[in-house]
Amino acid sequence: MTWGPEVDPNGLERIKGYAGRLPSPKNWDEAIAQTRMMFGNAWPNLSTERWSTLTRRGYREDEKGALHVDADPMIGEMLRAAPPAATANLWPFWKALRGIPMLAIRGAQSDILSDATFAKMKAENPELKQIEVAQRGHAPLLDEPECVAAIDALLRQLS
Repeated sequence: MTWGPEVDPNGLERIKGYAGRLPSPKNWDEAIAQTRMMFGNAWPNLSTERWSTLTRRGYREDEKGALHVDADPMIGEMLRAAPPAATANLWPFWKALRGIPMLAIRGAQSDILSDATFAKMKAENPELKQIEVAQRGHAPLLDEPECVAAIDALLRQLS
């Protein structure tokens, strides 16, 4: 999962504001600008080349050369139609995962996975390995050195 057993309503509201509402960019430069607008706070200090690479993973070019966000265009409508307090209680499922080796990675600036939820995840599962990635929001890119090291360590533990 890309969040915890609880979603911070602030981040959910941010996503509701743009999901499925973005105009199709006219070119790759506009697509990069759109990506930076959506994720600039989550991924500060990325190079221009990195923004270009990430953008090309998140948009698709149709047979006529038009660019489109490569996601379900109705996801925003579904999010906006849900009642504000309609968040699933996933804590029973989280508790059921006790004893399974796991790693939780949180961007220190995340508005989706709060500090409080991250701490509660550890309290509910003391064996949980956790790392927090500085200068990242939701979600870390997972190529940060501390992420690579933590993922490698978990995989070594499992093998």
